[in-house]
Amino acid sequence: MKLVIKWSGAVLLLFALLLVIVVWMLSPPPLVRDAPRDLPWELPDYRLASSSWDIDSGGRIHTRVEHFFLQGISPAMVAWFYQHLPVSTIEYRGVSYPLYHIFHPSEHGTLRVVEAAPDGTPGMARGALISRDEWFGPYDSRGAARIREFSNDGMLAIPEVAGMSIGEVRHSFTAENGGTRYRVDTIIGTDAPVLGGLLNLYLRKRVFHPQMIAQWQRHQIEEVSSLQFFLPQLYAQRENAPHFTLTPSGH
Repeated sequence: MKLVIKWSGAVLLLFALLLVIVVWMLSPPPLVRDAPRDLPWELPDYRLASSSWDIDSGGRIHTRVEHFFLQGISPAMVAWFYQHLPVSTIEYRGVSYPLYHIFHPSEHGTLRVVEAAPDGTPGMARGALISRDEWFGPYDSRGAARIREFSNDGMLAIPEVAGMSIGEVRHSFTAENGGTRYRVDTIIGTDAPVLGGLLNLYLRKRVFHPQMIAQWQRHQIEEVSSLQFFLPQLYAQRENAPHFTLTPSGH
């Protein structure tokens, strides 16, 4: 009995230590924000797209975003874009930018491959670990996610903190009427026993609180809506990957 009690105590202690590490990693110093890019298009009003969120019985957050319809853009084009996003550059008006900076005009910092896909596919691919630095209005957001699934139908990313999964982000691409219907379903939190509820509470109160979720969903809608303005032009240059050129007349 004493051995069982000691073992249970050790497990609780280790989980508590992991919780402290996770909280520390979710509270890093502020990001250094670069200046907004002057891009030749105006993003549509994000409020005209559909988004929602709620909390399940385990305290995990579930969010949903139905993006604007991507007319003239196929699911294969969207998947191609995401694969090349962390490893490509684009020249615009004589300045070379990471492709990630064009994906949103003012709220993208860095996107990089921490661990390459096991099969050697460059960029974002099944098995790769991808890290990002971005911000949603006043809220900084850093993170890393393992790409569990990746195809022309979409992708599944598993956010990781200290080696621990804290949810999932599923992107779904569906061909429809000469374009793509794009949906994102996200779960934020863990179903881990004992202290998982405390971590979920921390995530809800200190990280993904309602104000932050509103800004995050606004950001998602804005970045995906921008694809209509440049992705066809980039896709036509796909043989030049990973370096592209954006011309104002191309949108």
